[in-house]
Amino acid sequence: MTTTPLAPLATTDVAVPELASWGRRVVAALLDGAVLGAVAWFVAGGAIAAPSLQPTFAPVDPEGAAPWTSSWVVVAAWLAMLVLQGLTGQTPGRRVLGIQVIRAPVDRPAGGPPGVLRSIGRWLAHLVDAFLLIGYLRPLWDPQRRTFADGIAGTLVVRRAPTPRGDRRGQAVTAVACVVVVVGLLAGVEVGSSGGLERGTPTACALAPQDADAPVRVHSAVLVRETTWTRGARAWPWAADARRDVRTRLSLDVSWDGAARVGPDATLDVRTTFGGASVDNGVAVDAGEVQLEVEGAGGGPVEVEFLLDGRPLTSCTVTPGDDV
Repeated sequence: MTTTPLAPLATTDVAVPELASWGRRVVAALLDGAVLGAVAWFVAGGAIAAPSLQPTFAPVDPEGAAPWTSSWVVVAAWLAMLVLQGLTGQTPGRRVLGIQVIRAPVDRPAGGPPGVLRSIGRWLAHLVDAFLLIGYLRPLWDPQRRTFADGIAGTLVVRRAPTPRGDRRGQAVTAVACVVVVVGLLAGVEVGSSGGLERGTPTACALAPQDADAPVRVHSAVLVRETTWTRGARAWPWAADARRDVRTRLSLDVSWDGAARVGPDATLDVRTTFGGASVDNGVAVDAGEVQLEVEGAGGGPVEVEFLLDGRPLTSCTVTPGDDV
């Protein structure tokens, strides 16, 4: 991709801005990502993925977090960042790192904040940068240190002039940006995780009488609710009890004997029915026990049937309890 060369930055009586280094841009992007991550975490405790001002094509979250567009608070925070960038050229991360985005059209001298529409357009143009991440690396060799998005949107990222010593307003803005970034690092960055599996109180399924001459005898069928959870460790002092349940399912634990009285290829069919929908689970008889997920089951009764090569052995009906 090619870009049109910039017009001269200014006449001789205007200072030429110093281009921001790639390293400063990366650190500023990470800090802004932490701030947005903190917003998402405060809203949903990790159940919502965090947005980014530098989008990529990476999966939202391998553990099934909802997209960030599902929360209007997170969307508002993301949009506020783009508006802030458009009006001032800065975000909290850029303010702390002393860099800013400026307008750099091809037909006028560079300078001034990019504007809200240009800021949003630049975010969309970052999707070009996201292809193999080449665009995000481009400032390493481009003479103007531009990403493809910078070229498309007509922007540059430059060093911000130091805040004058007597400028209390500017100093206050920098202080607020530092506080926001610190909160983002404490609450928006996961520094570790733990997880586990919790099993509720089992509910036994009362089996119907079985034929004493049947080659296989079912001993038990127990319904248990299993909850798999993860907890992300963060430096935020009040995050100790933050927890996210990843998945809850009903599990049916079945045991039987009689493998010695049937052929090696014999199959025990465990059929579960909930809400009129049946699922057949074929299990080798010599296994002796199995744990099955009861698909689609909620709080109503679950019917369980056991068949050996199509021959009914026994059946039962169980209703999950409140803690199952």
